[in-house]
Amino acid sequence: MTRNPQSADRISAIERVHTALTTIARRGSARVRRDTPLSSVDQSLLRLLADHPGTRAVDIADHFGFNRSTVSRQIGALSAAGLIEETSDDAGESRRGQPLRLSSAGESLLAERASEIRAVTAARMRDWTAEEVAVFAALLERYNGGPEE
Repeated sequence: MTRNPQSADRISAIERVHTALTTIARRGSARVRRDTPLSSVDQSLLRLLADHPGTRAVDIADHFGFNRSTVSRQIGALSAAGLIEETSDDAGESRRGQPLRLSSAGESLLAERASEIRAVTAARMRDWTAEEVAVFAALLERYNGGPEE
């Protein structure tokens, strides 16, 4: 396997990867808009809170690079919809905002959406062998585990 960053084949392959990832993102965004009242930002916030319960608004803003007022509005809307809730602040750090977590309704909605997306993914890969799926999964994990630049 060549690692020459100047290789025409490598440059072409990177362009193909970029095009494929862009297509996946667009398709996913279209599905989100069509199938749920939640925006992709809403779903990203819910996923972050599912993965990291107790995260505070300031940390969400830092994580996504959003303006804090934007996060505050998003959190307000998700809270009003009953999808997230504040938790107790045992650490006494209320100056940084209250820790947040998914409500049971938020957990259910996120699980439902994940199940729907897994079903779509499985349908697209129905003709793939188990080995092909495993290789693809490993390559995506490797890609996503790479350095942020």
